[in-house]
Amino acid sequence: MIKAGTENRIDGLRSFSFIGDPGCDGLGTEIMSIFHLALHKAAGDIVLIGGDIVPNGSRHFYENVVDIVEGIAHKPVYMVCGNHDTDDYENYFGEKNYCIYSDSLLLAVLDNSKRSFSADALDMLARALEEHGGAAVIAFHIPPPNSVTGNSVSREEWDKVLNVIAPHREKIQYIVCGHVHSYFEDTVEGIPLIASGGGGARIEEVEGVAAPYNHWVEFFFDSSGVLRYEKKDVSLKDMPRAITAEVKKALGDAFANECAAHILYRLYAEDAAKQGKKGTAKLFFAAADSEFYHARNHYYTMGAIKDTADSVEHSIEKEHFEVTEFYRDCVELAKKSGDALAGYAFSDAMAAEQVHLKLLDAARETLKSRSDIDEQQYYTCTSCGYTMTGNEKPKICPICGAPHDKIKEVI
Repeated sequence: MIKAGTENRIDGLRSFSFIGDPGCDGLGTEIMSIFHLALHKAAGDIVLIGGDIVPNGSRHFYENVVDIVEGIAHKPVYMVCGNHDTDDYENYFGEKNYCIYSDSLLLAVLDNSKRSFSADALDMLARALEEHGGAAVIAFHIPPPNSVTGNSVSREEWDKVLNVIAPHREKIQYIVCGHVHSYFEDTVEGIPLIASGGGGARIEEVEGVAAPYNHWVEFFFDSSGVLRYEKKDVSLKDMPRAITAEVKKALGDAFANECAAHILYRLYAEDAAKQGKKGTAKLFFAAADSEFYHARNHYYTMGAIKDTADSVEHSIEKEHFEVTEFYRDCVELAKKSGDALAGYAFSDAMAAEQVHLKLLDAARETLKSRSDIDEQQYYTCTSCGYTMTGNEKPKICPICGAPHDKIKEVI
């Protein structure tokens, strides 16, 4: 991580990668996995983080994220100050108003994290535009007034910037910002605006804008010397992970343990609730919920998440094994052992897995020609686990005969 000075010359600088808002929603493993991947794949000569790298300015958040960046980034990383980046920002990232420049490119980075542009920011911008040549890009966190979102600085504050850039208008190629957890393009006073806040924080709905996937933006000169940009999606299925065999096994074991704990604590919670022990039941439900997120984080860390079509294919393989081999053998074993109750449980589970296999098979065929399957309503029998579909909740489970009130609508 670079601690920026007011003036930062980088000879030969001709491109940069912009990653917006990685840390607003905390530094959980899923979020940091997205940020990790964007940093790893960033192709620019430098990386510019568009603000909000931490959820708040506590020192331990800064220290955690700096460790992550320094462990991943293979090129210089600079920061834009965001509204979450308070308190000790300058101790970790240096100046809030600064420029990065070469003979062909100028990046002027301004602090508007408090929805205003200080005299220092405006003075730095004026000096940078006056003293440095090349294509100019102005970067700050909160967008200027635009036609897409009202989540912006005021017209009065933006007019201060316009007064500074007016004599240098022909040099300014783009304005880039974050803050809004989406992606949109606009034109502000004839200057292209690129708003990108998809570097880790959850994506927000912006009216009139198609919700993007998590992403970052590459800026580069094309073969004719024109500064271009390209949005790049971040998909965790592309997560590169050079994991040692020992760490991979540890993550797999941790994932399995957390999955088992999630189910176990739900069973304990249901049993406590049946005994009227609501407080204990709630504790176990809370613990079960926590274990799910632990398992999710281990799975992401393994880089095991798949493309949707691959996820369906993998699930079909799993369900096919359970139906044709595993539960079939379990039923036979129960019969030989004379254990009718175990046989009943195995048979119920196998019937449900057969439905899963049928639904997944149909989904696989649909996904060959479309991006998604039709949305249906699903129901789960809370007695035997059977899966049902339809416009109305079934009155009775066809497998175990459970009544209407034991059939749960899947939300």
